[in-house]
Amino acid sequence: DKNEVKVKCIKTAGSSSSSSNNNNDDDVSIIKCQAVILAAPPKVLTNTITFLPNLPKQKFESMIATPTWMEEYGKVAVSFTTNWWRQQRMSGISIDQVGAVATWWEACSGSEGDGNLPTLAGFVTGQGATVLSNIVCDDSCSLFDYIIESLKRVYGIDEHAMGMQKNAANAELKAKGVVGQDGLAVTNGVITVSYKSWKEDDLTNSKDGTVVDFTCDYGDADLQSIVEPLFFAGTETAAGAHGHMEGAVVAAERTAPEVIEYLSNCKKLS
Repeated sequence: DKNEVKVKCIKTAGSSSSSSNNNNDDDVSIIKCQAVILAAPPKVLTNTITFLPNLPKQKFESMIATPTWMEEYGKVAVSFTTNWWRQQRMSGISIDQVGAVATWWEACSGSEGDGNLPTLAGFVTGQGATVLSNIVCDDSCSLFDYIIESLKRVYGIDEHAMGMQKNAANAELKAKGVVGQDGLAVTNGVITVSYKSWKEDDLTNSKDGTVVDFTCDYGDADLQSIVEPLFFAGTETAAGAHGHMEGAVVAAERTAPEVIEYLSNCKKLS
């Protein structure tokens, strides 16, 4: 039935749930609808949804060939009990040409309602994500030491200037989470280092055995094309501002009139 959508849990690392590509109908929910808007990254859609009937070959391959925004990168956040960089009249923005975290900026000041804790955030390049992946693979708590040492080098200070007392410097580190899922957080009770890698996230950097010999541009006509009753939005389908929130808005502004027109035509035919 073209008006039915079968919904199953998506299998993630460490999950015992069935994959969406499994044709077993156990634990399947059926939603009846006239139209479906798909706004996840195109490549992820191809690897997590079984389309019956199949999508047109050109569209399907174009979706596989579209890089997911941020798929090779990561971000780090380091929360402190005090805003030591402001107290010492240092910039909240810095560039690191040596470490895995290329750029640092003040994510929140921790005062006047700007976040719960003073926090520096960092952008991790693809090469940096590989470095951090190797560090975490050996020992997840090693991430904390690497990031703190990087900040000490960039700002030319020690951990005590960051608000870490001597007893905290030797405190046991506790780690929680997974880098490629909701992120890894490592804390000594005073400072918390959090790291999310989209390079290791199956729902961002999804891969399967399908190989295509081209790369599809963001906003390509094949990504935007309608396969009734399926409509394709999402920031990667936007010709401008792709990858950002604005791109998602641009895609929504394109898709909404398409859906309205389609539903109107369905009503006329019924």
